[in-house]
This record gives sequence, structure tokens and C-alpha cells, in this order.
Amino acid sequence: MEYDVEELEELKRKLNITIPEEEVSKRVNDAYKQLNREMKMPGFRPGKIPQKVLEKQVPMQSFGQMFQDLMQEYYEEALHKTGLRPTGQPEIDHAGLQDIKKNEPLKFSVILDIKPEIKIKNYKGLKFKKKEAVITDEEIEETLGKVLSRHGSLEVMPSDYAAAKWDILKIDFQGFFADQPMENEKADDFELRIGEKKMLDGFEEQLIGHKAGEEFEIKVILPPNWNNKTRRINFPIPGANEEQEDDRATFKIKLKEIKQLSLPELTIEIAKREGFDSIDELRRGIKVDLQNHKDQQEELKVKEDIFNILVKESDVMPPESIIERELKFMIEGTKFQIAQSGMKIEDSGFEPEKAEKEWREKAIFNTKGYMALESIAQVENIHITQQDMEAEYELLAEQTKQKVEDIQKRIMSNPDSLNQTTTKLLGQKTMTFIYSNCEFEYYKEEPKKD
Repeated sequence: MEYDVEELEELKRKLNITIPEEEVSKRVNDAYKQLNREMKMPGFRPGKIPQKVLEKQVPMQSFGQMFQDLMQEYYEEALHKTGLRPTGQPEIDHAGLQDIKKNEPLKFSVILDIKPEIKIKNYKGLKFKKKEAVITDEEIEETLGKVLSRHGSLEVMPSDYAAAKWDILKIDFQGFFADQPMENEKADDFELRIGEKKMLDGFEEQLIGHKAGEEFEIKVILPPNWNNKTRRINFPIPGANEEQEDDRATFKIKLKEIKQLSLPELTIEIAKREGFDSIDELRRGIKVDLQNHKDQQEELKVKEDIFNILVKESDVMPPESIIERELKFMIEGTKFQIAQSGMKIEDSGFEPEKAEKEWREKAIFNTKGYMALESIAQVENIHITQQDMEAEYELLAEQTKQKVEDIQKRIMSNPDSLNQTTTKLLGQKTMTFIYSNCEFEYYKEEPKKD
């Protein structure tokens, strides 16, 4: 095999490859032999058709897939020999296939973006302050109350009883904005628990003090972009940050019923129903869960700081193809969230064209971090295993309520999706490696002053 590399731009290369004449001839002859075994032609026994006859009936250009596989094979060999590390899908010039001859070499070229050489220093032994997870008795009791609520009983309160925090209410409501009924802000026999904050800010608090049978109005401040339902989308919406006065809505309420949840006494029977052998074990289990949650939150904060440090250490501009791929991932992710919320893209307030411009800096920031993590993975010999991929398929299947095999098929059939998945998993493993090599100075959170 012959090859040479042309430098087109700082991070763009043209790889010229020549497949030897003898290899082309061998592959063509093998293809005709296989065709001979499969093809039927009047006047000839199966497998006994002369190749010259076959060549007139079936030109070499018909073996397109065979030639593409051959080119891919030599392309990968050339990458190995040159040490080039491509990013994204290469542009392969197939023009040579139009005039291919069995007894001549096959020349073709591949244009590709390459990953820049990044050397991150001092990523081991990073020092951070880390808040020690301290669990208070109040937190344990609060969680224990939630556990007991699963085993409690409801009591309907008398008509002269005024609603208080933690009461469970059944209401009819209708929201109005500018005296016009609001779409999807109406419900009958709706149940809510005051204090759980599952409604708009200020909604639940204004129900306190009212009695069953009352009809009244409350006013609440609507969240930004409420009319496009963008509060249900996690990504920021381009063009939606303009300052504007708060919109206020009026809700007409009919309070139909008030219930109180009576909590049972904590008993060994309840502990066993929760999977523990004793009350003390239940309390310890609650404490461990709370501690793990706080530890995970602190770990996420530290890993975010590590990512920021890696981006700062990397002063290499990512190739345009990586930036474009990350932008596409961000935009497609937003579209998916919108679809999951039940909205149409055109009704959501999301504008992909604006997103491409307004999220570009964030995409550059992300890709710098990913490239830094990948360079560290290369140094530390960190790789993605089949077990890593299978665990990801199962996680995505659980999150999206789809079959594992459907998730796997979709990812494996889409090069961009596969690349994005492996990049994410490799980044996670590398980040865990860096985190495990950090040095932490622990501190305790000061108690809140009244």
C-alpha cells in the first residue's frame, strides 16, 4: 500500500491511498468466483461460466460494496500507519470507482478532520475542599415521616375546618390570563398536598385558611415563557431571555374536600414492610441513603470543577466537525425533551437557528473538555468495554421505556449517535479516574442561624 498525507488546514488532512494492482485483481477475481457460484446462465452449468463471459454481463462497477469495504480496510490501515486520529465521519472520494480496471491500482483520497494533540498536566492530585456529609436528626425524622406517610390513613375533615400545611385538598380550578381561560390550566377533582410545591409558586400557600365548600380566587406570578410551556424544558431557550414584566394569572378555585394524613406509630411491622429487620436498621438505612445523596451531590460539584479546570488547561480550538456535532446533539436533545413533554416544536418557543448561534460558545466549551478527557484516557489506557456499552443500553432503555435491543440498534446504526455515546462514556470513566486521584480537605457545613 502507498499513501501520503496532505495538510489542507491546521486540523484538516487529505489522505491519498493507493491499493496495489495485485490486491485489486485478487478481490475482483474472488468476487467473480462468488458470483459464478450464485448465478444461473443458459448453456452453462452452475459455477462453470467463464469469467470473461461474466465480465461482459456484470461489469466490475457492480461490485460497489466490495470496493467500498476494500477502501475502508486500506483507509483504516493507513490511519494506523500514519497515526492520524480522525474526528467525525471522513469524506471519501469514490470517483476512482467509475473508471476502475482489474489490472491497475485503485487510487482514492479521504479528507478528514484530525484531533489536535492535547497534553494535560497535573490532572492527578488535584486539591479540593469538600463538604462533609452530615446528617441531622431533623433530616432523618423528616424522611421517616415520608416513609410513614406510605402507611398512613386519610381522614376527611369537617366543613368548619380550615386548610393547613400538609393537608390534602381536592379542588376544581381554572386559570385565567387577561380574563381569558388558559390552555391546560384547568382541572376538576384535582388533589394536591399543601407544602409539596408541585404547583406554581404561591399557589398552594394561598389555599391555607380556606374551608371545604368555599369558592375563591388566587393570583400567582407565571414563570417566564409560560405561554410556550418552556418551563418544562431543561435547556435554555434561545431568544427567551429578554427582560419583561411578570405575568400574573388569576385562578378560580372551588375547594371540595380537605383530608388529613394520620401517620401511624413507627413499629417493627412497618420497618419489615420497608425491608429492614428492626426500627434501628430502618433509621440507619435512611441515614445511609441521605448521606449517599449528599456525597453524590458533592461529587458532582467537584467533577464540574474538574471539567472547568481541564477546559482552562486546553487552549486548542476544537475542529469544526466536533463543534457542529456537539451543537447538533444539544439541539436534538432539546427537541427530544420538547417531544417528551407532549408539545410540537413550533409551539414550544424553541428556534434551532437561534440555538446554533447562541449555543456555539457552550458547544466549544464542552468539546474542549471532552478532548481533554480523551487525551487523558489515552495516556492512562482507559477504554470503553462491551460491558460499558451494554450498561448504557439498559440505562437508556429504562429512561425511555424502550427495549434494550431497539436502543442498541438505533445507536449502532447511527455513526454520530455511536460517537456521542462512546465519547460520553469515555469521559465519565476518565472523570471518575481523575476524581479518584484527587486530594480532599473536608469541612463541615456551619449550622444555619435563625
